[in-house]
Amino acid sequence: MKSIMKWNGRLLLRDWKTRLLLLGLFVFLGSFSLLYRQQNVTLPETQLRSEYSDAHQIFRLIPDAHFDGELGQEVQQRLGRNSSLIGLNRYILTQREGNTVEGLEDVVSDYLNNGREMAENNLYLHEATDFESYDLLQEIYLPSVDEVEQQLAFFDALDEYNLDIEWNPYASAQVHQQQLELFVSVVLFIIIALLAGDHFTREQQKNYSVTQGLPVPVKWQWRTRSFMLWAIIWLVALLGLLTSYVISLFSETSGSLFYPTELYINGAVSYIPMWQYSLLLIGMGMLVSYLFLLIVTGLSWMIRNVYLTLFITGGLVLFYSIWQFISPLTGWQPSFYTNLVGVATGETASRFGMPGIVFWRLPLIAGAVWLVLEGIFHYVYQFIPTQTLGLKRRESK
Repeated sequence: MKSIMKWNGRLLLRDWKTRLLLLGLFVFLGSFSLLYRQQNVTLPETQLRSEYSDAHQIFRLIPDAHFDGELGQEVQQRLGRNSSLIGLNRYILTQREGNTVEGLEDVVSDYLNNGREMAENNLYLHEATDFESYDLLQEIYLPSVDEVEQQLAFFDALDEYNLDIEWNPYASAQVHQQQLELFVSVVLFIIIALLAGDHFTREQQKNYSVTQGLPVPVKWQWRTRSFMLWAIIWLVALLGLLTSYVISLFSETSGSLFYPTELYINGAVSYIPMWQYSLLLIGMGMLVSYLFLLIVTGLSWMIRNVYLTLFITGGLVLFYSIWQFISPLTGWQPSFYTNLVGVATGETASRFGMPGIVFWRLPLIAGAVWLVLEGIFHYVYQFIPTQTLGLKRRESK
């Protein structure tokens, strides 16, 4: 078995296309932090400037008469306080010293405390249903209750790990998160399709006896080739991710791998350290990518058409979009779990209105899909022709 694995490995690495694609993957991932710095990213302080403008705009939209009475005055006071707090937090971000400004702690307070106070004010405004311009507040000004509660959870997580608010979107940790999400969402499936799309097709033509069962059985060859491609892809990918992170440490602020990151679980969004989120995405990506490699390598041999194989692969990756037009029956649909970031952050569950789409279901679904694939390919391989290109399969006597 070791000799067969070694033979398969050499066969893969001697292929010029395989080496070129793996080199391209490493260069792209390794230089991602440099490429990302060329993008125009909205700074947090710029975003607060927009919120500050909206906070002033609401006063011009609400008639002055609506602020009369005890409730109206309380609403006016909280809206005005929010406007002041946004300005203070924006000033803190521009100074880039942390959660407050040294020497001005009594004036600008603390970013986290300011944020908590704004969130609490917004919760009060959500409950002020008797306010005459309540509908206007809901439509234009207020974030949803869920978003406000997420903000409170975020500030609590920052406080728990004793972290400062991140003012730099180009920080190493922030770029690492963006890179990993892009990789498991798009790049991983592209590299799988390009690498595995025609391996069996070419070997079927060039080494007929091997791919037809002598000396290696077809199913064993299928499993082995899929596993080796999976291992090579992830080895190169992890080296590229690490290289990019190290490079970014020399060019920007480091940020923190403990920075709170969204995770959807138990029907709500909570926050976990970024390093845990990264490990979760990598684990999910490894599961899904192995299943896709089994599918692509198997299809490429049976279909014997590279372009059709790539088209089918793309269709499988994007198949979850069909549920925008057809109501899904259950959150156990395997197609949902090709959008790994959407599952982890809860975006998929929110879009389709199915709170059961959660990351912990993926291993169970992956196991079921693997069994189905084994059954399908076991059946189909029995009908693959045993003669082509003038070569015949040897028969033992």
